[in-house]
Amino acid sequence: MDQYIQQALAGNEIAIRHIMTMHKPRLLAKAYTYMKNKQDAEDIVQETFIKAFGALAQLKDPKYFATWLYKILMRESFSAMKKKKRTELSEAEIMEQLLLLDQENSEDYSELHNAIESLKKDYQLAIVLHYFYDFKVFEIAEMLGKPSNTIKMHLHRGRKAIRLKLEETMRKPLQQKDVKRMLKEQLLDLAKQYGNIPTHYELELENYLEDGISSYMWKGQSKDEVVFMRLDEKGRLDDFAKPPVKEGPPITEERKLEIAQRQLREQYPEALSYYTLIEQHKKESSTSFKYGQVVSGFPLDGFYCRIEVTDPGEIIQFTYTGYMENPPEMPKKLYPTERILNTLYEGDWLLGAASFNKKYDTVQESGIYAIYESERLTQAYDAVTGKPLLDFDDESTPSYEPFPKVEALPKKIKIEEIIGINEEWEQYEEVRMCMDETYEELNWRPKGWQDSEGKTYDHYMKSKFENRIKAKVDKRTKRLDSFIWFAEIEGEAKLSEEECLQIAAQFIQTYYPEYTPYLQIEVKDEDEIEENRAFFRFVVHKDGFFVENEFFHMNICKKTGAILMFSAANIAVESIEKFEPKAIKPIKEMLPLKDLKVQLEWDRVYGKTEQDECEMRLIYRIQMTDGAFIKGINAESGEIIYSLI
Repeated sequence: MDQYIQQALAGNEIAIRHIMTMHKPRLLAKAYTYMKNKQDAEDIVQETFIKAFGALAQLKDPKYFATWLYKILMRESFSAMKKKKRTELSEAEIMEQLLLLDQENSEDYSELHNAIESLKKDYQLAIVLHYFYDFKVFEIAEMLGKPSNTIKMHLHRGRKAIRLKLEETMRKPLQQKDVKRMLKEQLLDLAKQYGNIPTHYELELENYLEDGISSYMWKGQSKDEVVFMRLDEKGRLDDFAKPPVKEGPPITEERKLEIAQRQLREQYPEALSYYTLIEQHKKESSTSFKYGQVVSGFPLDGFYCRIEVTDPGEIIQFTYTGYMENPPEMPKKLYPTERILNTLYEGDWLLGAASFNKKYDTVQESGIYAIYESERLTQAYDAVTGKPLLDFDDESTPSYEPFPKVEALPKKIKIEEIIGINEEWEQYEEVRMCMDETYEELNWRPKGWQDSEGKTYDHYMKSKFENRIKAKVDKRTKRLDSFIWFAEIEGEAKLSEEECLQIAAQFIQTYYPEYTPYLQIEVKDEDEIEENRAFFRFVVHKDGFFVENEFFHMNICKKTGAILMFSAANIAVESIEKFEPKAIKPIKEMLPLKDLKVQLEWDRVYGKTEQDECEMRLIYRIQMTDGAFIKGINAESGEIIYSLI
C-alpha cells in the first residue's frame, strides 16, 4: 500500500482511486455503525476521503494510513452526530475504536506500554487519544463530554505517572531523553545487523514512533540501492526490503524454504504454530514464500508473513502482519453458492464504457470497450445468510454539462511556462526507487533551498513534498501529462467557481483541443464547493457513453487563478475516435457466464473482540475459476473482461 500512497501524494489519480476502492467498503461499514443511516454513512466516507487526500502529506508513516483514515472517519462521524443532536460517544465506544485501530498484535508490551496500561482509565484514554492518535485537547473534551481543563489535567498527571512507573521498573532515576537515546542506539545497531548494510550506503531515514515502531532507510549511489526496514517495539523485523547483493550458485528450492523458515522462527517463533505455508512462487531470480494462518482450509485475511529469498540464498524481503490467538470457527451451515450466482444473473446490469490495456487477458488491443457491469459482480456476500455486505442502490448518479465554449489562449512552449514556474524556482534531479518508464518525472524547488538536518519520517516527507513542484511528461510525445504544486500560493483575488471553470476550460482548449469535443464537465453539489480552491472533472464522453475513469482533473486556486493540479486523461484521442460500438448484444443472451465460481474466504472485520484486534467473517466473492479480477462483460463479444494482475 505504501507505493500507492506515495503515488497519491504526487497526484496520481489511479493510485487515489485504488486506495479509495480498497478502503471504502470497511469505512462504509464502520460509518454505518455510527450513523445508523446508509446515506449519512456515504456522506461521512466521502468527506473522510476528501479531507484525507487533502492533507495526505501530513501522514508520518504510510503503515498507519488505515489508522489515519479511521481517525478522520471518527472525527467526521462525531461531528455529524453532534449536528443531529445525538448523544456523545461513550468512553467505552472510543476505547473500542482505539483497540480497533491498533495495528500491533502483541501481548508482551514494551516498558512504556506497560506503564500506560497501569494508568487510571481517564489518564490512559487521554494519553492514547492525544499522543497515539493526535487528537487535540478540545476534540478529546468534546468526545468525552468533559471540560478541556480536565483533559489537560489528565494528560499532565498521566505523563507524571508514566515517568514514575518507568523509574520503578528500571530501578533508577530516569530522564525521558535518556530512555529515547538508549533505545534508538540499540534499535539502529540491530537494524544494521539485520540488513547487512553496505558501507557506502548512507542513512536517510531514522524514525521512531510513540508506540515503539522504528523505521530506517539507507540509500546507495543508484536509485536501486535502497534498503528499507521497520522494527516493532521488541526490535523484531516488521517490514524489510533490500536489493540483492549476494552472488553465487543457485541453491535448491528446499534450501530456500529452510532459510525462509529459519528467519521466521528467529523473529517470531510463536507464529509457526499458527502459520501454514500457503504460497510458493518462483520468480526469475528468487522465490517468494507466504505463510498464513489457515482455518478450515481458508487463510485468514490480513494475517501472514511473506519472505523472498534469492537464488544464491539471500533474504531480500520480509513482511510480517501477525496472527490471531483465538481464530474463528467454521459455521455449521453455509448459504448455497448457486443462489449467489442466480442473484448475479437476475440482478440489474448497466451498459457503459471503459478503457482497457493488454493486462486484461481478454482484451486484444488497448482501447475503449462497451461493457456490461453489475454491482453484484464485485459485491461481497455473507457466507451464512447470503446477504450482500453493502448496498449500493442509493448511490447518486452524477450529472454532466457540455464542455464550456471558450477560446484558446496563446500557446506556451516550455513546460515551466505552461505550469507557471518563474525564475525563483530551479529544476533538480530526484532519486526514486521506481519509475514508470512511459513518463519522465520533473521536479522543481525554490532557488537556494537547503534541506534542514534530520532523518525522521516527518522530515523525509517534507523534503520530498514541501515547497516542491512535480510534473510528468510523456517520453514519446514530450507532452505534459500531469503536475502538482506542493507549495502555498498567496493572493488577494476571490475568484468565483465560474471564473475558475473558465481558466480550467481554456487550459484544456489550448493544450488538448482534440479532446474537447469528447469532454463533459461533472456537475458539483453545493457542499463540494470550497472557499479557496475549485476542483473540476472533465469526463470523456462518446456517442452516449461516459468512459469510466477517463477524465481531466484540475484544481484552481481562487486566490490567484493559478492551476495547482492538473491530470490528463490516460486514453489517446485516437482510441476515442475509434470507439464505435455497433453490435451491442442484450445481456440476457450472454448469461449464464462460463468459468465463474463463488469463492469462500475469511474477511477481516474491524470489530469488537477483547482478545483480538479484529473479527473475522466468512464471505463469498464471485471470481473466475483461476481467481482473476473481473471487470465486466464485453457488450459486443460476450467475453468476460478480467485480469490476473
